[in-house]
Amino acid sequence: MIRLRRKPELALLLIAFVPVALAQTTTLTLQQDISSRMPTGSEFSAKDVSGKLYKGHLVTHPARWFLRRGSMILVFNEPVVPITSDREGVLRAGNKVRLLKLGGSLAAGKLADDCVDGAIGATKARYLAAGVAVGLIFFQKGGEAKLHAGDTIDVEPRQAHQK
Repeated sequence: MIRLRRKPELALLLIAFVPVALAQTTTLTLQQDISSRMPTGSEFSAKDVSGKLYKGHLVTHPARWFLRRGSMILVFNEPVVPITSDREGVLRAGNKVRLLKLGGSLAAGKLADDCVDGAIGATKARYLAAGVAVGLIFFQKGGEAKLHAGDTIDVEPRQAHQK
């Protein structure tokens, strides 16, 4: 028999690890492609390893001007929530596409500068290049958040205080 009076470390370990053991995660596999371009309320489904089907709907925010990236939230009908790097469970598009578009806009500005440098002078060409770069940055959309059929999502049981 273990006496907890003499082993306070054991009692602290039990208190620390019991909540962790209760939060079991499950891996789900998506059944169809989903994207932040889809309308809010679009339904999706995912299966776990045992074959249980989980259904839910999307809350989406499509990509906008000025390289704002799209995002989506997966809301399950069952009492589970997705585990994401974001505390609020939001899936966002990556920064790779945004950085490529930003670099392409600046390169297009430099190309415009080089094309008209001799015709209108160096100073005016710099202003034209800045205008072209800012215009392209302003009117381009950011990347869309996408998950493809077969992608996996880790979920955990929803806590009692979450709704």
